Amino acid sequence: MVIKYHYSHKTTKNRFKSFLINKDKGFMQLGYGIRPHMKHTISKLITKENYCEFDRMWLSDELPKNSESQCISLLLFYLKRSYPQIKFIITYADGSVGNTGIIYKATNAINLGDVPVDFYLLPSGERVHPVSMWHRHGTRAFGTLQKLYPGIKHLKNTERQYRFLYVLNNGLRKKVLNAE
Repeated sequence: MVIKYHYSHKTTKNRFKSFLINKDKGFMQLGYGIRPHMKHTISKLITKENYCEFDRMWLSDELPKNSESQCISLLLFYLKRSYPQIKFIITYADGSVGNTGIIYKATNAINLGDVPVDFYLLPSGERVHPVSMWHRHGTRAFGTLQKLYPGIKHLKNTERQYRFLYVLNNGLRKKVLNAE
């Protein structure tokens, strides 16, 4: 379903949990993100052990109004109960495809601002993060990548990604908000 319906058309390789919604009406995927050792730059309270990333979500338009908000609420409730070590969920809205994070804002995520997009766009239309390219080929050298993928483009600083943070503990949420 991720390949068919999500705009990225690929699953998260380092996924932690996947959820099917209403049999075949949607999905959500959680993962560990790229460069987990760098997440403390968002908040010093975030460690490799206490966070995950909300990587993919798609819901059919057949579902009722506000289904996205309801699914996110259920996801947060589930994580609090089933994975008490997880205190933070980081998520991104990809501005390069028109997403601005309206659903995250509506579900009370903390807006962390935006960061520049840094992706390679392959001639096939596949978008690949530079870290993933490193893992595939052991290099990010654009000259080498151009030989491997004639027509490749490096999308850097052309668009923005909007970052959001869910904090699953009210005390920690206050600390994060007070540190801003």
